[in-house]
Amino acid sequence: MNNLANYISSSRIILSILLLFTEPLSIYFFIIFIICGISDILDGYIAKNYGFSSDFGANLDSFADVIFFLSFLIVLLPILNLSYFMVLWIMIIFLIKIMSIYIGFIKFSKFSLIHSYLNKLTGIYLILLPFLLLLSSSKLILVVLYLIATIASLEELIIIIHTHNINLNHKTFDL
Repeated sequence: MNNLANYISSSRIILSILLLFTEPLSIYFFIIFIICGISDILDGYIAKNYGFSSDFGANLDSFADVIFFLSFLIVLLPILNLSYFMVLWIMIIFLIKIMSIYIGFIKFSKFSLIHSYLNKLTGIYLILLPFLLLLSSSKLILVVLYLIATIASLEELIIIIHTHNINLNHKTFDL
């Protein structure tokens, strides 16, 4: 790792693991959560604006995002009281993402998570989720998240299937 953006992404992985040892929606949860969220924005900004962009950095950022969101969801699961249907929905989204990664790896011989607008929108909504949960315990908050994540995952799968040259910063599906 020869640049600041990669160090920031790596620190998000470490902080994400620490997040697993916090109480849901506690002050420690929010401190680590906010630092992870800021680091996600900061590493991309630094990489793009200071010439540190690389496939390794994009993959490290994607890996850090996956670890962060998995840790964050593991911590929140006990307080979400999800129905069987909602758990199944999460599993379907996860399977679509796994299919995209698998097909991308077979096609392009590398880890291929696309940084599309819809994937970024899903990430933003996930970042807002704990704050939204403080305001309301409505299941509608989760349904909206699941809808966005489902569409984003399907879009990513379509991009992976139809593209001939992988671009990790592919913004949206185009025919």
